[in-house]
Amino acid sequence: MERYCLIANRTSGSGSAGAYIDRVKFMLEARGVDFEIRETQYPGHATELAKAAVAEGFDVIVTVGGDGTLRETAMGVVHTDRILGLLPCGTGNDYARAVGIPTDAETALDILLHGENKVVDAGMANDQVFFNIAGFGFDVDVLDYTEKFKPKCRNGETAYRLGCLKAVLGLKLRKTTLTFPDGSIERNVLMAAAGVGTHFGGGMNVLPESDMSDGLLDVCIAHDVTRLRLLSLLPKFIKGKHLGLPVITYRKTTEVSVVCDPVSRIEVDGERMDGTPVTFRVLPGALTIRAPKKN
Repeated sequence: MERYCLIANRTSGSGSAGAYIDRVKFMLEARGVDFEIRETQYPGHATELAKAAVAEGFDVIVTVGGDGTLRETAMGVVHTDRILGLLPCGTGNDYARAVGIPTDAETALDILLHGENKVVDAGMANDQVFFNIAGFGFDVDVLDYTEKFKPKCRNGETAYRLGCLKAVLGLKLRKTTLTFPDGSIERNVLMAAAGVGTHFGGGMNVLPESDMSDGLLDVCIAHDVTRLRLLSLLPKFIKGKHLGLPVITYRKTTEVSVVCDPVSRIEVDGERMDGTPVTFRVLPGALTIRAPKKN
């Protein structure tokens, strides 16, 4: 019988994760599953708990929270022979969306207990590991503004929408050189995203052709965009219908190096940090996750 260690963050989903965690605990007990729940207390704690769970011999280390909790938990599981499980109950849940795991607790639990193991890639942004998407430009501007709006908003989604609006009004293009293994290109870049997942920003399908297990990064570059064009572009990004547009360059690669003016901070799985110049590169087969069975 597999042993499960659940790394749970009650503050996820603007505090709504608490009820989700309690429901999951009830369902696991009812099914006779061998499990423990360990709750996070501070930033970085999920990584510590995950590493301890690996050392203690748990078979499946499960992240119960949002994308931030997932990244911390995965940091403790990456490059080990243990399985990462997902019970998503955050605000965005972008990684779970790419894997195909819903936020419904019972369905997600069925996948955790009866799904199949899948080896997936991760990435590096300079010296930072990421598991979904990293990028720079407009998306970082949105996150910066979102943080400023959060204290005034009832939920994270409203703050994010206001952050998007503010970033549109203060539109910035950056003169950027992107160097791939087969050559360089120059663009006036609004934003660039590199990743192994598909969605970021709480449901924006920026990398719709991404395959989490192909050993490659997908890279999407939006460039030479006016404020008016951006307003029509955003709905296409949400639906993943932006490929083929003249303001979009989309590539698959093992790595890409970026230099831009003015410089930009980067976001790594939604976490903002020091940025450009930056090199994004793939880490093939870095993680094993519990995913839905293929039809």
